[in-house]
Amino acid sequence: MEFFKLLLSMLIAITLVLACSGCTVKIENVTLNKTRPAGETPGNLPSYPNATRTLYVNNRIVGLIMTYQTNDSVKQVINFYKDEMQERGYNVTRDFTTSDETGALIMFTKDDNKVYATVGQDSPYGNTSIVIKAKYQA
Repeated sequence: MEFFKLLLSMLIAITLVLACSGCTVKIENVTLNKTRPAGETPGNLPSYPNATRTLYVNNRIVGLIMTYQTNDSVKQVINFYKDEMQERGYNVTRDFTTSDETGALIMFTKDDNKVYATVGQDSPYGNTSIVIKAKYQA
């Protein structure tokens, strides 16, 4: 349980730092130097509609990390990812959603693939931050 609290804290902190910096970071597939179109996501992972992608990293060291910002509520984002991931054959194996639904860490599993979705409210700006973490996508 402590591990998941630490992971959730780290992912939310990274997202908030990026959101508050006012800049967009884009690192495209560092190890293979392949780029993907802005709306395309690897590994059959959904990108949240009505959101702006602020970070894309896909390399062998850290795996796949995508971050998004949206004006939609945390609850809307949570429901979207639960529905979309289950449609893609993933099961919810861990769900750490706060009681007031202002943040969540959800782990989805399909075969040996694990995908982590972290969603949090960016209080000063009223935005919702989304972090998707998965294994490296070749």
